[in-house]
Amino acid sequence: MIKLQLPPDIIWLIVILILIIYLVYDTYTRKPKKTEKIIRERLVCTKCGYIVEREFEPGDFIGLVKGKCPSCGGDLKIKAIYAIEKEKL
Repeated sequence: MIKLQLPPDIIWLIVILILIIYLVYDTYTRKPKKTEKIIRERLVCTKCGYIVEREFEPGDFIGLVKGKCPSCGGDLKIKAIYAIEKEKL
């Protein structure tokens, strides 16, 4: 009976090659997670500083007057428009 033995260096080389192939395969087959974002806007009263946050409406821009303050009757201006990640329920 003939016994075939591989040197330890060849065995390590085969193990490392299998590991590299697996890591490359795993990296390219994994799909990135898509996160949904909600666009919000912050309105601030020009007189009293009252703050309201609402959902963004197309056509809105920073500095636009969007209504009257429920507290003092001053103008509500858009001061910030930003996006947040939508929570998955």
